[in-house]
Amino acid sequence: MDDYILLYSGVPTNKRAAAGIAIMIKAKFKKRIYSYVFVNEIILQLRYKLQRGYLTLLAVYTPEEGKTEQTEEFYVTLQDQTDKISKKDYTVVAGDYNARVGNIPVDGILGTNGEITSKSNGQKLKEFAPVNELKATNTLFRHKEIHKMTWSGRGYRSIIDYILTNKKLSPLVNNTNVFRGYDVTTDHYLLISKIRLLQKRYTFTKRSLQQEEIFRVHLLEDPSVKLLYQRRLEQNLMHSPCSLNTDVEWQTLKKTLQQAANEALGKRKKRRHKRRLILWNEDIENLI
Repeated sequence: MDDYILLYSGVPTNKRAAAGIAIMIKAKFKKRIYSYVFVNEIILQLRYKLQRGYLTLLAVYTPEEGKTEQTEEFYVTLQDQTDKISKKDYTVVAGDYNARVGNIPVDGILGTNGEITSKSNGQKLKEFAPVNELKATNTLFRHKEIHKMTWSGRGYRSIIDYILTNKKLSPLVNNTNVFRGYDVTTDHYLLISKIRLLQKRYTFTKRSLQQEEIFRVHLLEDPSVKLLYQRRLEQNLMHSPCSLNTDVEWQTLKKTLQQAANEALGKRKKRRHKRRLILWNEDIENLI
């Protein structure tokens, strides 16, 4: 547990099994936590920085079936928090909804892979999800019954925990199913969603290589141009300083030659010759 950061919102420790919600994040991602809000003991909000954009997670715990007044208050508060989320964010609203939604599909919201039973808390969830364009991802993927049922107790099994994702995030959800391998003291099973988030977009700029420039020496074949070059070279040599240092004298001479050539001949860009297939050469001739 030392590798994780725990965000917890709940009731005092002497008031057990009443309420409480938590989010755990690996400590190495601590700097990615943008903000978090302890709304109340059953709603906790976290905003997390991704490589591209933000993810807002609402962890929730809905009052049990039959607590109508508390459930109404819960959904009013939850809607208020949902309205504050940026439309540009990836959004997850997940937790124990204490809701059984049945297996009758609702276009874009519920799939056919739920359970048969539907109750009043499930109806509230089905009213909340379409308004906010949220999909109950664990009703969208076909699995064995043991990998769908999120709660078991007193000889009964049901689906009451859900992972809801918004319209932007839903296409990136690859799978959601129950994982029964964790042995912890709870009557709920671990519900996992596998989400492939978009990676940071990198822009690569292709740099154009600077073409090498060379003197147009072929112009020296023209007698008039050759004469012009000789005269410019003589004039430049007359005004060039002399030095006893060999390296300095060479640099001066080199600069003088280049200056005369630039004035008399000018420059052109060196052509890049593409490699071509040699169709005929001496070796081929010998082979034949």
